[in-house]
Amino acid sequence: MSEPMTAVLLRAAELTASGKPRQAIDLLRPLVAANPRHAEAWCRLAAAHLDLGEADQALDSAKRAMVLDGEPAWPQRLAALALNDLGRPQEAAVAARESVRRKPGDWRGYVVLAEVLAGAQDGAVEAFDSALHASQLAPTEARAFQVLGDAALRMRDWGTAEHAYRTAIKLDPSDSDSRANLATVQRRRSAKPPAQLNKAQVWRALRMLSLLLVGGGLLALIAGMPRPTPYLGFFTGALVLCCLVVALRLRPFTMLFGLRKLAVTVSLLAASVLVLVGWTVALLFGATTMQPLVLSWLCAVVGAALVYVGGGRRR
Repeated sequence: MSEPMTAVLLRAAELTASGKPRQAIDLLRPLVAANPRHAEAWCRLAAAHLDLGEADQALDSAKRAMVLDGEPAWPQRLAALALNDLGRPQEAAVAARESVRRKPGDWRGYVVLAEVLAGAQDGAVEAFDSALHASQLAPTEARAFQVLGDAALRMRDWGTAEHAYRTAIKLDPSDSDSRANLATVQRRRSAKPPAQLNKAQVWRALRMLSLLLVGGGLLALIAGMPRPTPYLGFFTGALVLCCLVVALRLRPFTMLFGLRKLAVTVSLLAASVLVLVGWTVALLFGATTMQPLVLSWLCAVVGAALVYVGGGRRR
């Protein structure tokens, strides 16, 4: 390589790194026109086009470099990034894997592979493994840990993500993206996990509740014939308290209505308890009617039937 050409390539690399890719392109176009078989010049041109968001031109330049003698993995990495920007993730993954295959000791190939797999379906695990391998190959490169943090964040591996972003910031204190992502990880890691509905526990609680209401209601019907007395209210009051204790196992209550069968069953049993509460209070004040108790018991019977149909299928 002649000295002037070396100087041009170095200048182009500096311009691209300093955020002036258009000037780098203007510098490189005459160079590749005069030296069309110079692989590094084509790669520099592809990198500048990528930084400018011109993925089509970047891909064309990378393809020109692929057929020339030069660095074996660099054109593949550039092509992978360009293809990814063009919305062709499968082709991008193929190019990235080829880059890794051609130069397995180069951490940059694994970084690119992790980046292009980030948006691919079922690519999260391979992206994480690639990013982890890149960080092991290049423990002093902030970019490797940035990508590892991103891959871990997508997998909700908060510990690895936090460690990766902290390492990236330590290696590059000016890395604002890693600082922002680290704050996101810490916020999500400390957030209280959303309440989960334990369906097996719910069905067991509903089964016990239905047994209490059906059995206790039947005993109250027999004891209250032909005319209930206020003393029966103490029995039904105790029955209501037992039902409330069992009902505490149905928490979180707001999630019980997410499934139609659960909503209907819970509604019937809740109606049975509420009617029983009302009748118990009325009974203690001297009421003598049995009709509310009959209604409560019927609701409990229908609810119990739904419990055993729905709960039985889940075994």
